[in-house]
Parts: sequence; C-alpha cells; structure tokens
Amino acid sequence: MQLKPQYSVFVLLLLVAIGCKQPNNHAGELNDAAGLPQALKFDQLGFKVITSMINKKNATMSTLYGNPGALDYSKAKADSNAKDMIFALVTWKQQDDERWFGAKIPGQFQSVEMVTSKTNGPEIQTSYKIYKGKEGKWQNDPLTEKARIKYILAQTASVMP
Repeated sequence: MQLKPQYSVFVLLLLVAIGCKQPNNHAGELNDAAGLPQALKFDQLGFKVITSMINKKNATMSTLYGNPGALDYSKAKADSNAKDMIFALVTWKQQDDERWFGAKIPGQFQSVEMVTSKTNGPEIQTSYKIYKGKEGKWQNDPLTEKARIKYILAQTASVMP
C-alpha cells in the first residue's frame, strides 16, 4: 500500500509538531507564593478542610479550615454544636497553573479570617479577627465583623470520603 503524497506531508508535519514540546522547568517546584506567613503557625493548629470556594469577580480562591467542633457544626448546622469552634478562612489570589492549561492555582496569600466561638456559661461568645498580607498582623474589623461571621458560619462542609 502506497501513501499519497499529501498524506505523507501531513504525517511528517504531525511528527514535527509533536516533537516541538518545551520541557517544563517548573515541574516539582513548590508554590512558595501561596505559602502562609510563618508567624501564623497555621500547620500546628491541626485544622481540617471544611470547604473551598472561588470568587471569580475578585479572582481569589479560599479554603475554610476548622477544628473538630467547627467541622461537626458545618456538617450538622445544629445550634447545640455551636460551642468551642475555631474557623479559619484562608484566601489567595488566583494565578494560572503553568503545568496545566486553563487551570488556576493559589497565588499570592491575601488573608486569614478567624472566627472563634466559646461557651461562657449559657452564653456563646463569637469573635472575629483578620490577618492581611504576608507581613500583616491580627486586627479587628468592626465594619464587616458581623457579616463575615455570618458568612463563615453559613458555609456547609464539603462531602468528603
């Protein structure tokens, strides 16, 4: 069987195109831009992932972490479980993933918002604080505090195996 000349040219061009792949110099690198500030000591808190979200308007992505009480509350949404919870909403800017066309990964660290709920007798006290930027410090934000607490507590846990 003999190939027609135009098929031979097509096969040759296809082989040339396949051979033009650039090596990925970033394979295996750690995404340092997405790292959290050491001052937070976040890895020592032993939090579990509750859920994640993307804000396309602001080009950010967030992951909500929490202690076991926060995770249980996010699953059941029962007021009786609303004590001794710690939520941490970590937000990053999105960036393109150079290793996967069209994918987005966490980029520059933006903030950590902490919501803490503690029992004081029959009352449950909830507090809010935010840490902004790599060199930031913990601060209160009275203007948005109630809305942010409500938003964070309203998140439902993702279904995980």
